[in-house]
Amino acid sequence: MASTVDAFLGAGAGICDVVALDMSLADGSRPSENVRRLVAAGYKVLVFTLGDDVGALQEALANGAMGVSRKSEPTAETFSKLRRVAAGESIDSQEMAAAIETDTQFVEANLSEREAECLGLYAAGFSQYQVARRMNVVESTVKTYIDRIREKYEGAGRPAETKIDLYRRAVEDGILPPLLPLRKK
Repeated sequence: MASTVDAFLGAGAGICDVVALDMSLADGSRPSENVRRLVAAGYKVLVFTLGDDVGALQEALANGAMGVSRKSEPTAETFSKLRRVAAGESIDSQEMAAAIETDTQFVEANLSEREAECLGLYAAGFSQYQVARRMNVVESTVKTYIDRIREKYEGAGRPAETKIDLYRRAVEDGILPPLLPLRKK
């Protein structure tokens, strides 16, 4: 446990894969910068928050945080989320959806209508061939769209190198709805 990101990076190198980052650290640093630095150092980040600063939460998510855990949640729930983030899963939550939904600057990739259509189909699980058939274009056009989409997300500081990353961007940008977790019986 460290009181600042500097202290963590100085002492914590290599001791964990995921950081539960408190949104208000002792040094008054910005959550967006803290997330950016941790992600650049190779850590996955779960934001740990009271949930009262939507703007800071939006910035943290835009800079690579993979989910949100409220301080009011049971400790077991936070640990479950940490394990899921460690496994590479983004944690969809009401806080995350609300932060993205109210952020008019979040969609920075500026996808064309056809690119958004292509992304929606491809990220939903269709192959490039299937997307081409549905869009009434050749498969090479779909590949060009996907390459352009990746370039635009990269340029917006939100890389999408894998199909899973493209799915995340499609959900973040409202092109696809988030999957709802299955209810335990």
